[in-house]
Amino acid sequence: MSLQELGLRPGSGSGIIPGMVLNQLPGLKNGARLILAPLCGITTAPFRRICLEQGADMVVTEMVSSEAVTRGKTEDCKATRGFDVNEGPLSLQIFGGNPVRMAETAARFSERGPEFIDMNFGCPVKKIVNGGGGSAVLREVDLLGEICREVVKRSSVPVSAKIRAGWDRPTGEKVRELARTIEDAGVAMLALHARTRQQGFTGSANWDLIAHAKQAVSIPVIGNGDVRSADDVKRMVEQTGCDAVMIGRAAIGNPWIFQEVKTLLAGGEFTQPTPRQRVAVLLRHVGEAARLDGEPGGVIASRKVMAAYLKRMPDVRVLRAGLMQSSTFTMVSDLCNAYLDGIGALADVPCVREAALEEFASEC
Repeated sequence: MSLQELGLRPGSGSGIIPGMVLNQLPGLKNGARLILAPLCGITTAPFRRICLEQGADMVVTEMVSSEAVTRGKTEDCKATRGFDVNEGPLSLQIFGGNPVRMAETAARFSERGPEFIDMNFGCPVKKIVNGGGGSAVLREVDLLGEICREVVKRSSVPVSAKIRAGWDRPTGEKVRELARTIEDAGVAMLALHARTRQQGFTGSANWDLIAHAKQAVSIPVIGNGDVRSADDVKRMVEQTGCDAVMIGRAAIGNPWIFQEVKTLLAGGEFTQPTPRQRVAVLLRHVGEAARLDGEPGGVIASRKVMAAYLKRMPDVRVLRAGLMQSSTFTMVSDLCNAYLDGIGALADVPCVREAALEEFASEC
């Protein structure tokens, strides 16, 4: 089947991966196949825009509290700052355990025109779970179904859901039950992080559970968990039959991963960015954060992301220490430029060192 037959333009950056042309994802004309996962404190507007430019087919906001929205606590809704549907295919994620408040939030935000309203039923963070949101909902299948039905009724755009593989014991039976409940409620797409809430980010994601979800429902299923490379994307698709792959922590400080995956799977050669190129994107990221959230707040909030950008670069100890004390964009820019001057010719040599997944971020 050709790209034209699929309604895709050659060279459009559609993210089609060999063996992956399955369900058309609703609301996305170009059939997104590589998606940036929602990451608390990370998938802000500046980072989302950068990832879209670097090959992500769709991005997801940080999760927004339905309790905060419906109670008028706008200071708790920072995840919507800089929200602009024109930035590219975007899903707006909400969370909560109250069907009425979730539905009202979906109604309000769907008017802003995202491709999806996404419901978070996967966040394992204690504060969220203790408030009845995130993966806490997975303990009550009836409540899960009720929330999904109410949100679908009130949203004017397609609704998706992101879940984990249950609360504690990861079984195919539980995953199939959750997936069917979500589909039966009218949800258009499902993303599964193949760990339970109890696992957090420990151990390995069990991709077989994604296959169970895919086999249980007819809606598109997105695979998520332990995707670090093009080989991981290929293996996940082959092992699970998933319709798309969601990349989270591996993208932190490395938005180039989306283009890298597409290039390698298409049989091309991908050249890693140089320190100069990495610094340019770091500065753009921090600069936009400072404009959005002001100084020093926007810069201070970006410190952990700055550290991630540095991970593959040489001789960054002094630079890292300085950035962790910076409070203005000018300070950040001066430090980065001095670093590039200091490493000389290395500034234009591609960074090839491996970097571990970031542990400071939780996938929403």
